[in-house]
Amino acid sequence: MSPLLFLGAAAVVFVVGTLVIWVFTRERKTSFNSSIEDFRAGLDAIAPDAKRKRNE
Repeated sequence: MSPLLFLGAAAVVFVVGTLVIWVFTRERKTSFNSSIEDFRAGLDAIAPDAKRKRNE
């Protein structure tokens, strides 16, 4: 087996293994809008309170 063929096979095994691990360890989304809900929760967390409104 030539060294380049061995290196290519090792790279393919590495990429496939990485993709399999990534697919099985990624966070599962519960709904279609879950990413939108996460974004809105982040905006709500940094929004000023109603009591702190400035008089403009």
